[in-house]
Amino acid sequence: MPLIPKNYTWQQKSNSSEDGGDGQLCDIVLRVPFPGNRFQPDDIFTTEQFLKISRSPHYWELFLCHAIDPDASHCSILENEVVFELVKQDPTVHWDTIELDVPRTERASLKEHYLVQHRKRLEERDKQRAVEKDRKKKDEIHRQIERERNDRTAIDTLLEESKQRELKRMELAMVKEYRPDPSKNTPIGRKSSTSICPALTGPSVPVVPQSPPAVRRSGTLEVTFSDRTFVTPKRESMEQAEQEWTRKQAAARRSVGFDDDDLRPDERNPEWLKQRGDTFFQQKNFLAAISAYSAGIRLTKDYYALFLNRSAAHLALENYQRCAEDCSTALELLQPPVEANRKARVACLARRAAALVKLGFLQQGYDEMVAASRLDPDEKSLQIEVDRLRRCLDEQDGDSESDE
Repeated sequence: MPLIPKNYTWQQKSNSSEDGGDGQLCDIVLRVPFPGNRFQPDDIFTTEQFLKISRSPHYWELFLCHAIDPDASHCSILENEVVFELVKQDPTVHWDTIELDVPRTERASLKEHYLVQHRKRLEERDKQRAVEKDRKKKDEIHRQIERERNDRTAIDTLLEESKQRELKRMELAMVKEYRPDPSKNTPIGRKSSTSICPALTGPSVPVVPQSPPAVRRSGTLEVTFSDRTFVTPKRESMEQAEQEWTRKQAAARRSVGFDDDDLRPDERNPEWLKQRGDTFFQQKNFLAAISAYSAGIRLTKDYYALFLNRSAAHLALENYQRCAEDCSTALELLQPPVEANRKARVACLARRAAALVKLGFLQQGYDEMVAASRLDPDEKSLQIEVDRLRRCLDEQDGDSESDE
């Protein structure tokens, strides 16, 4: 990769917030002529004392004489030019030069040192983000619990108030019903005994108590049910639908070509089942292939090829969620990552990326495809897919900006 000459220009500025500007920190402005303006996120690399632009077929790097704040600094990509706006770590230091003179023999080791520091800083930042995310999640859970508690308290208060109003209403109604009438000297709402039963206006008739009915004898009822294959009882069944379901199940079993109970002892082999599933897959009988791979997985869960091949069958049947799950399981089994299993890991990443894109997770699918392309840089189809997903992301960002 040809190294671009260091024909850059730089300018040292004072803190704009101290000069009464807009409050943005920009101590050093570095302009680097660089052909082309379509850059990927990984083409520009910035650490505390090292800058790099790598866009095939050109390369540019610079060792800084003093440290900068990479989080506060940023860069802009213009037409055939990259502009770095760098913020000093120590704003009191005046830079006489921007480039650190490093011997050629020490450049590789120094770059490796800066890369190690950059990885440590990224890991620490990821840990802090994870802690902050966990804290926000816990705070949100506590707020949700508090909201639900307040809602329950408000509902209980409303119910208690409604109960008290109803009790007062009933109490007032009872007082009104039994309030005595001075003119008749009879409680209001009650009728005289003559209006209830005129026959009892004469002498009182004694009430003869009745004996309780005899106790029934205990017994046992026997209930029998006919054997049923289906869940619904016979009186609620639809015989035609059940027969249709039975025919479909038999056809599905015939399409698979085997059943676990029908396997011979010599066929209860994960490798034999994998080959059988591969044969079904080549015949585009994806359901049968999934059945064969699943039978092998039931025999052993440590054979990554069964999960990897089953993910391909799920992808062909548009079972994208199942495809992503099988790819994740296969990646967990492909440990440790070595050259012998690199191709399998590339297939897992690329297939999971395709499933994620189909599920609507375009950014996650792009990241997975980029990882697969880095593992196998000689595979041109992966780079083509990365470029296509990058264009889709750019279009999506453009649509979101136009909506705003």
